[in-house]
Amino acid sequence: MIQNVKKILAPIDFSVHSMEAMRGAMELAKDIGAEVHLVHVIAPHHSYIPLILVNNAEQSREIAREAAMIEQAEEELARIKKDDFGDSKKVFTFAVVGPPVQKLVEYAKEQAIDLILMATHGRTGGEHLMGSVTEKVVRNSPCSVLVFRPRAR
Repeated sequence: MIQNVKKILAPIDFSVHSMEAMRGAMELAKDIGAEVHLVHVIAPHHSYIPLILVNNAEQSREIAREAAMIEQAEEELARIKKDDFGDSKKVFTFAVVGPPVQKLVEYAKEQAIDLILMATHGRTGGEHLMGSVTEKVVRNSPCSVLVFRPRAR
């Protein structure tokens, strides 16, 4: 089964846990000759405010904020690709704005991802076995999901 994995998606929110999971994805990819897709999703603020209540100035500020966050994420992903993976042609990066679970599942479908390797918890942490985004990705993914549990410190 693992021999058939050619594309691994590693969602990354730049937290310690997601960075460890990303390194795990890269180790696995090297062992089996797979590509790694590093994807960062920026959750929009407007999803919390009904669009009818948002005026043009607020909408413009939100668009500018999202564009700046995309640019910052793309720069960080490019730095990680260069520094951690030697600009490997088998590493792809993508940053997008939207609901994290939906965007990760869509990306996995569009890119024919074979395996998603993600951390149990991301930036928001938590005391549960899995974070809410991880749990929802496991439930909705079009492919297998390997949940990476960080080592106890």
